[in-house]
Amino acid sequence: MYSLKRENQESAKHQQPAIDNAVSTLKIPTLNMEKTGQLEKRMISYTSSRRLPLEIVSLVLEEFDYDIWPLRKCSLVCKSWRGLSLPFLFHHLCLSDGKTFLRAFRLLVVDAPHIGQYVREIVIGRSIAARSSELSLLPPATDNERLDALFFALPGLKALHYGFGRRLIVPLPLLWSSITTLYLNGPIRSLNELLMLPQVRFLTIRDFMRHRAPSSSELLLRDMTFPGCMDALEELAIIRCKNIPFLPSTTQMPNLRILKLDKCDDSILSCVPASLETLVIQIESDISLPVNKLLTVENVVAFCRIVDVDDQLSEHTIGKLCITSKVKQLELLLLFFGGHNNTLRSFASMIDKDFEDDMLRLHQHGSLERVIVTSKFPSKRIHDLFPKLSNTGILEVRPGASSLLAPQRRRFIENWYQSWSWSSDW
Repeated sequence: MYSLKRENQESAKHQQPAIDNAVSTLKIPTLNMEKTGQLEKRMISYTSSRRLPLEIVSLVLEEFDYDIWPLRKCSLVCKSWRGLSLPFLFHHLCLSDGKTFLRAFRLLVVDAPHIGQYVREIVIGRSIAARSSELSLLPPATDNERLDALFFALPGLKALHYGFGRRLIVPLPLLWSSITTLYLNGPIRSLNELLMLPQVRFLTIRDFMRHRAPSSSELLLRDMTFPGCMDALEELAIIRCKNIPFLPSTTQMPNLRILKLDKCDDSILSCVPASLETLVIQIESDISLPVNKLLTVENVVAFCRIVDVDDQLSEHTIGKLCITSKVKQLELLLLFFGGHNNTLRSFASMIDKDFEDDMLRLHQHGSLERVIVTSKFPSKRIHDLFPKLSNTGILEVRPGASSLLAPQRRRFIENWYQSWSWSSDW
């Protein structure tokens, strides 16, 4: 049984952990030092760096947040820099496999529990619960006890990304006092536990599938108190989900501002409040909604990852989800990989021939103020693709892969080069 005993914590506080060794076991090994720039290398070579005011040093460390290599370099400048760097070194941890998880457990629970106060964000990979994991030889009860002890040692945790499947379950009740950002990948054990987190502001539910949605009576049989009110929830993302157990009689989200839907059914829409400001949808042909259920939003982001001949970008596509005459800003987010001409031509072929005329009509007789196109394609090519919108002056072209109207929150992702890094791109 793994539990945190106060006397062990007090004695551990007086121990000096091998921070360099600890960070090396929890670092992101695939980060390229060259990508972090040359500034931190030059800064360490300057003796004057040690005489900088602590306020300036803190600003430097804040700039390097999420980037472990320059932070480690900063910690080597001098003793005062090392003390300021320590919290930043443990702000964001990625426990991608069982071995890394066990090292983190030993450091944060056994050897140096005082470091747990610095952890703000943690990623626990799905591979921890895989059969090949170092934890697979132990019974699930033992692993869950470790999880309980680990999260109990993280009093300042703000963001959690996890996806265990059914073998390991994160103890959500232990997070109620601090967690504000939650990424759930896989089944939810209890909706009641989720509703016990009223301070969550950003919630992502991914790959949750049920054969059918539970009824209100079925949920009531589970001794749940309704309706559950997630007052602080501002942003909700539903990705590849079906029959999520959110019903108007069970869930209220009065302050929801941004709703992101990606390959999911419409079960969540019955809980969407009138306060919704931004709707993010994927361009696809099989969007459907209950009768007389249209959202009144001012901002719409339509994103497209791949080109499908069955998908059609048109006013009707957007009109399946919201009242188009109420939309003030429409953003097209093109997430194609690379900027090849054939990809741009494929996208051009899926645009309805009347799309520009429809947008101009909404601009003249509705509330539409501008159309934003965010992509990695050259700006001139986008203007050539929408000549009418460009000539009218309502077309705005932005480079990159991050939405303007619905910025993506930073998360730990694997890129096409099979390396992992923190990113805010879609």
